[in-house]
Amino acid sequence: MTSAWVGKTIGGYEISEEIGHGDVAIVYRAFQPQLERWVAIKVLNVTESGGKQFLQRFRREARAIAALRHPNILSIYDYGEEGEVAYIVMEYVAGGSLEALMAGESFSCSDALGIIIPLGEALAHAHMQGIVHRDVKPANVLMERPDWPLLADFGLVKVLGSKKKITQPGAILGATAYLSPEQVSGDEVDRRTDVYSLGLMLYELLTGKLPFESASPAESMLERVYHPPLPPRQLNPNISSALEVVILRALERRPDARYSTMEKLVNDLRWIKQSTQPTTDPLESKPTSPVVTMNLGALGPVTGPQFFIATSGIALAIPQNDEVLIGRRDPNLQTLPDLDLEPYGASSAGVSRHHARLLHRPEGWFLEDLQSTNGTYVNEVRLLPHRPVGLRPGDMIRFGQLTLIFNEA
Repeated sequence: MTSAWVGKTIGGYEISEEIGHGDVAIVYRAFQPQLERWVAIKVLNVTESGGKQFLQRFRREARAIAALRHPNILSIYDYGEEGEVAYIVMEYVAGGSLEALMAGESFSCSDALGIIIPLGEALAHAHMQGIVHRDVKPANVLMERPDWPLLADFGLVKVLGSKKKITQPGAILGATAYLSPEQVSGDEVDRRTDVYSLGLMLYELLTGKLPFESASPAESMLERVYHPPLPPRQLNPNISSALEVVILRALERRPDARYSTMEKLVNDLRWIKQSTQPTTDPLESKPTSPVVTMNLGALGPVTGPQFFIATSGIALAIPQNDEVLIGRRDPNLQTLPDLDLEPYGASSAGVSRHHARLLHRPEGWFLEDLQSTNGTYVNEVRLLPHRPVGLRPGDMIRFGQLTLIFNEA
């Protein structure tokens, strides 16, 4: 299959240019006139790509992505088939891939964790739905913005419990540089294979190199099966010993020696990120003097505590209660939020129904995460669940991907 689709229309989508390709499909940028938006469309020629077996896998990809709803998973809009061609229509991300952003450069610990933790949360969400990605690599991470990665290309997913095998026993799928040892050996895989691949990505982000760089892909794969990785601190001494322990546990050759779930890996990474960055004061201590980080004067007079929507400047009054539940309204819930963020895009931003709680104490306001799916952040530091932190005027608060500014006049 070539780029002959450029300039043509498929399923009502006007194909503009090729933006990527793999072994079995080509991805194009296309325009959808009905909604006046750009999309990405992955086109597979069924005959050239292997017939019914590959079409079965392609259909599974569409179903798998469509079933997942997470701020860090690329959205799928549509699926169709025309003659010998099948296609998936997806969200178009102009920022490009993480692979292009890396380009052999190492990242700071904060920036690396700011990418890996959301990806881990997205994979944990997929695992909860019984889906293993199996092809986690920088090329399959699209960057909506520098701090907002989107996991893409579930073309090699394995739906747990499915009795139908998409590949022959022992077949190797995915980019060889990021395969887990069990994938290299052609063994059965589960959630822990994604743990390994994500650990490889974190290693590479922090050091600028993969731990098993050999003269050939075959040698690299054998290294993964028979030898432990080079400790990352030997390449980057700025990596903390605690973080190195986490990385090496994720990269254990035997799956049963790794993190058993993605949630456990993510929790350790959150703890490291929060413990190594300045954070707001805990509930037991009094907040320090106010530090204004954003000029709110242009927004007009304010009275009492308020949130400001960062993208629009809309002011949301905070109820003067001792405890204020924050989330999005759902008529099926007995307890509704005191501060409803649904009118401001809460659902698409990944805000939970009961996301966080504000606590008003004599010494000031405090914010507590309520084990939300996509996290509560204060000045880009993720809060640990049920661990209140003090707020100061000008603090940037993020619920999922919805950003607000706290102010107390």
